[in-house]
Amino acid sequence: MKLLVSILCLLTFYSNCTQVYTVILAGGSGERLWPLTRKEKPKQLLCIDEKKTLLEQTIERMQLIPENHIWISTTKQYHDQIEEIVGSQVESIIIEPSKKDTAPAILYACFKLYDADPDAIVMFVPSDAYIPVTQYQKFSNYLQKGVTFAKNNECLLLFGLKPTYPATGYGYIEFEPVGNGPCKVTKFREKPSEEVAQKYLEQDNKLWNMCMFCGKVSVFLQEFEQHAPDIFKQVKDAQEEPDCFNKVKPDSIDYAVMEKSDNVWVLPVDYAWTDVGNLAVFLSLKNIFPGNYLSVDAHDNLVDSTKEIVALIGVHDLCIVETNDALLITKKSEAEKVRSIVKQLKQKKKYEELL
Repeated sequence: MKLLVSILCLLTFYSNCTQVYTVILAGGSGERLWPLTRKEKPKQLLCIDEKKTLLEQTIERMQLIPENHIWISTTKQYHDQIEEIVGSQVESIIIEPSKKDTAPAILYACFKLYDADPDAIVMFVPSDAYIPVTQYQKFSNYLQKGVTFAKNNECLLLFGLKPTYPATGYGYIEFEPVGNGPCKVTKFREKPSEEVAQKYLEQDNKLWNMCMFCGKVSVFLQEFEQHAPDIFKQVKDAQEEPDCFNKVKPDSIDYAVMEKSDNVWVLPVDYAWTDVGNLAVFLSLKNIFPGNYLSVDAHDNLVDSTKEIVALIGVHDLCIVETNDALLITKKSEAEKVRSIVKQLKQKKKYEELL
C-alpha cells in the first residue's frame, strides 16, 4: 500500500512538473580552493572523483526536474566553459552582467524566469555542494516535498540539514519544530564559535543553512520588492539596460531578504551533504580516491600532488596541494585563509598568471 501511495504521489508530481524549474547558481570562483581553482577553472568545474564536475553532479541529481526546465546562472567569465561541458544538458544559461553575490543573481534569474513562465515554481541550488550518488533518491524525495509545499503556499522555503557535528563554518537556521514537514523560520544564526556550535548540536530547533531556496517565482519577486527595494529596482532596470546591474550593491539573499522576511519556512532534511567550502573539505572528499604518498610518524594529512610520490615525516593535520606552478601547505584549521593568499597574488602583477 505504501509503495502504491508513493507511486501515485510521484506521478502527481511529474504531472505538475510543467511549472517546476531549477536554477543552478554557478557564478562563484572558489578562491578558497586555490591553487586547484583558477580564473579558467572555478570550483564548480572541479571533480571529486575525476569523472564528473561538481556542476555535472548537481545537474544529475535534479532528476525530477525536466531537462528543459534546468537553468544555470553564471558570469560571462565562465559561460563558455559551462556551455562546453553541460550546455546540451540544460535549457538556458543566464549570464549575470557582473558578479554581485547571490541576492542580485537570484533576482536577475527570477525576472528572466517570470518572463518565460509567470506561474513557475523555482528551486535555487548551489553548484558546488557534494552529495553522494547513493543519496540521490533521498534528495529527490525531499525535493518533491519541498516543491509540493511551495506550490501550495505563498512563501519561501529553505532546505536545512540536521547538524551531525558542531560545525563552525556554516550558518544556522532556527525554527519552530512542528511535525515532520516544513517549519516556520524564527531566526538566522551566524557562523558560531565551537562552544556555541556544540550547544546548537544538542538543540532540536537548529539546522545548517544549505543555501537551497524554493518558491513561486512571483513570491520571490514580491519578497525582494518588499525587503530589498533598491536591489529590486536596479535589477529590474537591468533587464532593459544591463549597465544598471553595475550599480547594484553586492549582497547575499540571506541578508537582503531571508533574514528580514517573516514569510520563510524550512524543510529539515537528513541526506548526506557537504558544502565544499575550502581545501580541507575538498581534499577530504577527494581522498576517498587516495594519491600516492608515503608517511613516517605522520597522520591525518590531505595530499593532492602531481608528483609520482609524496613522502611525509612527522607532520600532522596538513593540507598539501601541488600543481605544475604552485605549492600550497596549510594546517587544516587554517584552510579558510587561502583566500588571503589569493588577495596577495592579485596585488602583484607578476603573479597574475597564477590566478
